[in-house]
Amino acid sequence: MKKLNAFTLAEVLITLGIIGVVAAMTLPALVNKYKDKELATRTRKAVSAIQQAAQLAQNAYGTPGDNSSLFDITKESEEVTQNFAKYFNGAKYCEPDTGGKECTGLHYKIKYSTKTEDSTGSGMTNSGKMYYSPRIVLNDGTIVSVDQQDSDYSVSEDTKYNEDGSVAKDEDGNIITQINTSTYIAIIRFDVNGNLSPNQFGRDAFQLLVYKDKIVPGGAFFTALKV
Repeated sequence: MKKLNAFTLAEVLITLGIIGVVAAMTLPALVNKYKDKELATRTRKAVSAIQQAAQLAQNAYGTPGDNSSLFDITKESEEVTQNFAKYFNGAKYCEPDTGGKECTGLHYKIKYSTKTEDSTGSGMTNSGKMYYSPRIVLNDGTIVSVDQQDSDYSVSEDTKYNEDGSVAKDEDGNIITQINTSTYIAIIRFDVNGNLSPNQFGRDAFQLLVYKDKIVPGGAFFTALKV
């Protein structure tokens, strides 16, 4: 009789164990890569929707190329946000955690893309912006929030940061500040999948600066737009 060669049960179990370990090591990275690709697609779609809504508003106000009619520095963020919502197809204006189910659960924290030191230099944190302002919920679940400015030109003295997110200090350990000027009239922040994870700047949450003649990605390094 011919002798049949076969794997023993122990060999099969060892092989399955190795496959399981390899899968456990590689699968999370593959899943994250897929999620980031999906979020990037949704980000491009959200930016396009915001730009289109702003253009529709310009046409409605009879001011092509000028955002200042809608993003009016004499008005509060609530009124501007409510007016902006009219130019999105199927969008809903929401006061956070009030009204119907579409408006609940909108108080949540957005993490920085990297750890950032407190402006007083007291320690690193990855905590980000809490969204308490009224916002627009688009029909695909994207949340849009408008922070209306009260001036088209401002000057402020702010803490200077290093590229790694730490506070910049001089040779004596004193915090370095810098004078910043800005001419944007509003800040638009948006989260492409609502309050679902990862809730992190640079992945599913982003910031746009509204100028009189354009809307562009902008802000601190930890809110950089990656599309």
